[in-house]
Amino acid sequence: MDVELVRKYYFEDKLKIVEIAKILGVNKSTVSRVLKQFPEYHQEKERRKKENQEKARQWRNEYKKQKREQYDEDYELVIKDHREAVQRLSRKGKLSDEVLVKLCILHYDYNKEKERLIFNESAGKRPADLPRSVYVHKNVLKQFR
Repeated sequence: MDVELVRKYYFEDKLKIVEIAKILGVNKSTVSRVLKQFPEYHQEKERRKKENQEKARQWRNEYKKQKREQYDEDYELVIKDHREAVQRLSRKGKLSDEVLVKLCILHYDYNKEKERLIFNESAGKRPADLPRSVYVHKNVLKQFR
């Protein structure tokens, strides 16, 4: 194996040991053994280690930042929905069938023949204030066609 080629790949081209081994068609332990002959190997190894730690730290910080932003967006949506529900309740004192169904839409199935939303009993027991079925015009809920 060409020792100078290994040196060039590792120190100049900044290739990883695995990549060098793949290019030369040898085992990575062989490449590592050759590199240990060079006095600058340990310094380069430490430099790469610190560089990778810094990249990992930056990635973690960015990931946390994205999660925080996502949480903030989700929280704002929940607060907005809550405010809307409070307004609806405060005006009438009770929710209309339309609003109740809208809040629990996942528990209803659309019956095309009757053009009605029908409560799905497999979703659990229907609360007394939720209607069994609600008439829905085709144009209103196009997602059920």
